[in-house]
Amino acid sequence: MAAMRSDPFLNPRAIAEAGERIYRDKYQKEYEAKHLGKFVAIDVQTEESYLGDTSEGALSAGRNVASKTVFHLVRVGSPGAFRVSYTSDS
Repeated sequence: MAAMRSDPFLNPRAIAEAGERIYRDKYQKEYEAKHLGKFVAIDVQTEESYLGDTSEGALSAGRNVASKTVFHLVRVGSPGAFRVSYTSDS
């Protein structure tokens, strides 16, 4: 029986790691100087980037070019694309 080949771009952690590496190595310096606060969708397979004023805008720009790829979303100048918080009622 043949061994199953694992596609790294089906693993969310691998997608995030690849996207962060691509952003850091190729885009971070320029984008943080010129596009602070915007969103960038990184195509983790081609390493292309797509900027937008919103997360939806960046992803839409990427999907217009590569509709079936996997993107990693970054908010330029922020540690994460979104802030998640919760409160407890207890």
